[in-house]
Amino acid sequence: MSAPTVGPPPRSIADLAERFAGSAVVVDVDELVATIEAAGISDKQAQVKYGVPTVFALGEAVLAQLWARRGQPGALPPRRVMAPFARAALARAALFLTPALAAIASDATLDRVGWPLLAITLVLGWSGGQALACAGYARAGHGATGAALRRLGLGLLVGAAGCGVVVALGPGWLVGSRAVAYPVCGVVLVAFAAVAAALIGDRVGAVLRWSVPVWGVSLALLAGMVPPWALGAAVGLAAARAFAPALRRDPPGARVPVRTPVGAMIAYLLVGAGQAGAFLLVSRLEPGAGAAAVPLLLAVPLIELFVGWHAAGAAAGLDLYDDVAAYRRHLRALGVVTLAALVPPLAIGAALVVAAFRLPYELSRHPDARALVLSAAAGVLLAGAWAATLLLATRGRLVLAALLALAPVAFAVAPVAGLLVAVPTGGADSLIQVLLPATVAGLAATSVLGLAATAHTVFHSGSYR
Repeated sequence: MSAPTVGPPPRSIADLAERFAGSAVVVDVDELVATIEAAGISDKQAQVKYGVPTVFALGEAVLAQLWARRGQPGALPPRRVMAPFARAALARAALFLTPALAAIASDATLDRVGWPLLAITLVLGWSGGQALACAGYARAGHGATGAALRRLGLGLLVGAAGCGVVVALGPGWLVGSRAVAYPVCGVVLVAFAAVAAALIGDRVGAVLRWSVPVWGVSLALLAGMVPPWALGAAVGLAAARAFAPALRRDPPGARVPVRTPVGAMIAYLLVGAGQAGAFLLVSRLEPGAGAAAVPLLLAVPLIELFVGWHAAGAAAGLDLYDDVAAYRRHLRALGVVTLAALVPPLAIGAALVVAAFRLPYELSRHPDARALVLSAAAGVLLAGAWAATLLLATRGRLVLAALLALAPVAFAVAPVAGLLVAVPTGGADSLIQVLLPATVAGLAATSVLGLAATAHTVFHSGSYR
């Protein structure tokens, strides 16, 4: 899952003038420059995007256009309200859930592949897809969408080749059935690459429509009506539509060399690795894997709506308010509501943890009752941590987002590693007994850290630049 963008950004001085055209009277260039800076435009962005040396020069150019439009009836567009984000957020959520539905439908096939290999493939596809998408945005933002998708395709081929080598040379306990491992790893990587390609090419709606066969085949596979290879064909069809723009030639002006954002790529790589690792921890909590997975699946559209609403609210403040002070008051109010929206997952998770150790007598007699409730708590807490992670990434706090994504894995692995050192001959049952509470405790600590990091970010005006 990647941080959403809401609405097209202004690409010229004229577009920027239209954005500030709602001001009743614009006479002070200093005030206009302060508003432009509060919108997140720095001197460097003024040079790269608008071709002027400083933000002050950009303010003078915008002010000149605003004065030129005065007295022209109908020349100034009406103020825009908050950008519509719900449809785009739900479309992204459905696109992200498509591989999850396919994995649920092909559970019997996945059981024939070694669990370590599946974990490696999942982490590779999840983290690599986000890192390559970040690099693709840098080129697609300059019009080189085809080149960006071709780079993504090259990364897909490299990842598939690496998995192929592991399948061919790996031991049986790692690979499982080699004949099944080859197509399974390939389909998993293609599914993640298709999601990244849809985001880079801004073709989420089109790719989602071409993903309808994946949903249909998955449901048919659950009913035992189609063979497993049909699901791979449906995923390939959606991927072909996602990568279709790669066959087009970019416009001549888009061939300007673009520096690859290596730092941002590394951050998104770590974010994806942390998300995949935490998902593996939660989804393998036996016997409560289903109890943990259900809250996560339900949370995906809610997280997308939450992050999209926050981004839309921050962007809409520029159009709703005429001065810097009012805009900053709007951001503070937005920060309060944003922070409050992250509290329910932590509260619900804590309540489930308490309930797990104070179950009624009838339920506590069930041998797996406590594990099921703790697994549900882990799923709810992880959903809250993901929401905070994506919000931090949206606000450009990539280092904080990466640390927050990796925190659940570190918190859960540390006690287990200590147990292995203290009791080297400990069995799998003892490890599971330690891993489940350690995972829940680590996710609770991560949620608290996420609230603190979010509070620091949403109330800091520099994060909206």
